[in-house]
Amino acid sequence: MRSLLFTLIILMVLPAKAQLLDQVALDSVRTFRSLERAMKDPAAVQRLDLSGSKLKVVPEELRQFVNLNALDLNGNKLKELPTWLGELAYLQELRVSKNKLEKTPLVICSLRHLKRLDLSRNAITGLPACIGTLSKLVSLDLWSNDIAEVPEEIKDLEELRFLDLRAIMFEQPEMDRIQELLPKAKVYFSQPCNCGM
Repeated sequence: MRSLLFTLIILMVLPAKAQLLDQVALDSVRTFRSLERAMKDPAAVQRLDLSGSKLKVVPEELRQFVNLNALDLNGNKLKELPTWLGELAYLQELRVSKNKLEKTPLVICSLRHLKRLDLSRNAITGLPACIGTLSKLVSLDLWSNDIAEVPEEIKDLEELRFLDLRAIMFEQPEMDRIQELLPKAKVYFSQPCNCGM
């Protein structure tokens, strides 16, 4: 009995072990909405919402959140994402909508567990070929960007079920090509433009 009690006490004082949460667990964990509060126990932070914080750069303190599974940076003033973001090995959800991104940050391609990616309402002009390495990606939101075409490598996103390309002026042949590359995904387009006509 004494050894069991000792084991329980040890488990309570040891820092939380890094882990990849399943969707049900991720949807039910506490969302930290203050960087200051989150910094009190970085190992406990699995979901962080810094949306609408007027950030021009991603705070370097985030490197300490080794258990971070979901990060919301929507509605800031970010022009890029730092390369160290790739250190957040358990990141499954990343939201960077309504920022000032002009290029898809290459660091995204190193986030191997990413399932949901929201880059909508930026000024992104293209996607890198490495986007095809995100083998667990289920949802990709690119709504209202300036993308002219999608790389062939997007076909490697076999788990992708949702792709939002609305408010992007694709011509019909490009829309058809994208849909053929992603037969399992529901792809949302706006009406095709007759840009070359």
